[in-house]
Amino acid sequence: MARTKLSVYVSPDVADTLKRLATVENRSQSDLIDEAIAHCFTRTGHEAEHAVLIARLDVLACRLGVIERAQDRQFEFLAHSARFFLGVVPDIPASERDTVNARGAERLRNLLSVIAAKLGAGRSTWRETLFDRETAHQASSSRMEPAE
Repeated sequence: MARTKLSVYVSPDVADTLKRLATVENRSQSDLIDEAIAHCFTRTGHEAEHAVLIARLDVLACRLGVIERAQDRQFEFLAHSARFFLGVVPDIPASERDTVNARGAERLRNLLSVIAAKLGAGRSTWRETLFDRETAHQASSSRMEPAE
């Protein structure tokens, strides 16, 4: 393998240790230095990969936080809606309960089929609403930046 000559300055302790190690391992000092530098470079590569992985995990944690907060709001809204609905709906007369229950069951089936179709197509009202809000926020923040 071709090599390039470099001149480096090291402390006397490092020079003595390098000379002894080269003698003990029956290798040249250049080989030991080359190996040490290569090892340092490979370790740096792993640290960079680790930093990229941590950055990706931070992004995922942030996204999970957004989802968790959205679910909290959704459940809170659903609970308040159900409480309100149950508080304002008059009692159903016994003679109309079968008709009202059948109509409610049909409406629930229709609602669930719409939700299943939308999610099956990879869409969701929540994501579309969040995307619209983020896009509007990005557009307004980009208008505030000075022109170049």
